Amino acid sequence: MLDDVTLTVGGQRIAGWTTIRVTRGMERIPADFDIGLTERYPNTTEVSVMEGDPCVLSIGGDAVITGYVDRVSEQIDAHNHILSVSGRGKCEDIVDCSAQFDSFQFQNISTADIAALLCKPFGVNVKALSPGMIHPQVCLNVGETPYSVIDRLCKVAQLLCYEDADGDLVIGPLSTNEAAGGFALGVNVERAGYMRDISQRFSEYRVYLVGTGLFTDAGQQPLDEYTVNDTTMPRYRPRAFIAETGDAGATVSNQHALWECNRRIGRGNVVTVTGSTWRDSAGALYMPNTLAALHMSQLKLIDGQKFTIGEVTYRRDMNGTGCDITLMPPQAFQPEPILYMPLPQDAAAALGPGYGQPAQQV
Repeated sequence: MLDDVTLTVGGQRIAGWTTIRVTRGMERIPADFDIGLTERYPNTTEVSVMEGDPCVLSIGGDAVITGYVDRVSEQIDAHNHILSVSGRGKCEDIVDCSAQFDSFQFQNISTADIAALLCKPFGVNVKALSPGMIHPQVCLNVGETPYSVIDRLCKVAQLLCYEDADGDLVIGPLSTNEAAGGFALGVNVERAGYMRDISQRFSEYRVYLVGTGLFTDAGQQPLDEYTVNDTTMPRYRPRAFIAETGDAGATVSNQHALWECNRRIGRGNVVTVTGSTWRDSAGALYMPNTLAALHMSQLKLIDGQKFTIGEVTYRRDMNGTGCDITLMPPQAFQPEPILYMPLPQDAAAALGPGYGQPAQQV
């Protein structure tokens, strides 16, 4: 069948799973699965899955997760043999383990190249849709994971990082690819919800650049201010930030204010969809970091408005087959602007891009 789920382990393809939960997401790394089957006869030895086995979970002919079996649970009684298998994508090792590099320091290397060096010992490839920026110096802290380092550097370079179906780490911008057909109630949507929340949103986001002013007269020091307005807020709700130490000219802090505004708008508009199929109208599996047009005016959505798929769960159980999808406006997933490292403003300005100034892409 088109959407049969198979687990390939040690050359054997195991199908017939009766319970399935497979989840992938832009902010869920690694991807993970829980699957199970019930065999009629408890003494069968045909299915052999061991914890630690490399595996590929596929839906039809499409690989969805490439990784390892983490946990195997078996139960028997007089009539049944129940087998449950849980696993995660290959990126589990860069999330769980400590980073290792001979010198524990990188100099003048791009975001993608640093990621590749940190991932190589774990057999994880890096697919760079953008190389990022050149990082003048990166020091590893003993015990921190490869993913925590990569995630930090990707934020500096304003890139996303997430796992794909091959178990590789993808580094790149927010995608403009679109799922064919979108979502429409009664067509490919069984149930949908739209959560609109302004409790964590504000009408103004202000950044203040405050200096020490050691040799100025009291009251003479100027207070630089940068303001981002959210005109969709119905009442006055200001939020203020002090520019981070080392942010020369408050460049990154100003970008952070804009990010705060956009992200809070995005996270305050969440659509959840239960689809009747795992695939779009062109036959492609629904994937994270994909745009989808929404045709659900009943939820007060603008017809055809495009949200980004943040997380997808392919599900099959006693309640049938379904696809649970979470979508938000694209700005909800933009990476957070952060400082490369805290330095005095004059030193950061002298060192140039990457030290509190806009990142220089390569």
